Amino acid sequence: MQTKIAKFTFSIPEGHPQAGEKLEKSFEYQVCDNEPEASEMLTSKKWSIVGMVNDTLKANARSNAYQAALLPYKPSEVSAEDIKERMIRDYIRLGIPEDTARKQVESLLAASN
Repeated sequence: MQTKIAKFTFSIPEGHPQAGEKLEKSFEYQVCDNEPEASEMLTSKKWSIVGMVNDTLKANARSNAYQAALLPYKPSEVSAEDIKERMIRDYIRLGIPEDTARKQVESLLAASN
């Protein structure tokens, strides 16, 4: 069994005098080198393989759902003007004349503001 050291970084939350400051912390953890060590660890901790697999599946599903939920709110790397031009091009590809497409997109964007 090996002992390893890893680090994580976090920002101090708002409301604290040091808000926004980034801190780095280290922690130690153990790594099993082979299956007999892993089996011994399971037995000594009274863990079950089914429980561990289910916990991992749940954590992965939660992480994926969290990322998917945040995606619509993530700032776009594409400028608003580029998005507007893409919308106009898409209208044109659908067979709508360019002047009509521009008016439609302008109207839509004006209505959303």
